[in-house]
Amino acid sequence: MNIPFSPYDFFGYLAAGFLILIGMEFTLGFPPVLGRNLTIVESAALLMAMYVIGQLVATPAKAVLEDILLGRILGRPNVNLFLDRKPRILGLIFPGFFTPLPMQTRQKCLAKAESEGVKGTGEDLFLHVRYSPAVLQDAKLMDRLSSFLNLYGFNRNLCFTAIVVGMAIVVAAAWTPSRQAEFIRYGTTLIATGMLLLYRYLKFLRQYSYELFNTYTRAEPRHK
Repeated sequence: MNIPFSPYDFFGYLAAGFLILIGMEFTLGFPPVLGRNLTIVESAALLMAMYVIGQLVATPAKAVLEDILLGRILGRPNVNLFLDRKPRILGLIFPGFFTPLPMQTRQKCLAKAESEGVKGTGEDLFLHVRYSPAVLQDAKLMDRLSSFLNLYGFNRNLCFTAIVVGMAIVVAAAWTPSRQAEFIRYGTTLIATGMLLLYRYLKFLRQYSYELFNTYTRAEPRHK
């Protein structure tokens, strides 16, 4: 029997949804989740709530981390992998993310794509490589890509959630004097965890494109 859920459904959505509910209990006082013996019905309702909240969180997480952070500041891996050198400041902060492909691999990849009608780097090159026969017909590669997709999606959603919830708990400490030190510890720990998850997200996102371009470049040409 095929299970109609991927690992990303469980980890990418449920983990983020659970963290949001915990943050709500800390900052707003509801819903009561921690320290309760839930019935089967309550557990099912909690799982459903976590999944739905996780789905909702994925939208702002993508908007902030992919559309703004990557799209406007860091640049996407399918562009950065073809840079001649790392940017000076961002390359120091995110050294692994800005490590380019080896020079010969870059040259061969661009030359091969140009012979197939695609020039330059960017989204056109990425889409050409992603849907090339060399990629689509490589079952092992497709499995690895699916794994990277699950991993970077999980880290993206949980990174965004941890930072937002951590900031909310730190702010809530101001009007909870009896638990102020505890709230600050929890909040700062979550923010730090979110920053570490950001590095994991960038690692798996880069690895996705890295595997694509390497496989495409090294694939033998198809005989007509």
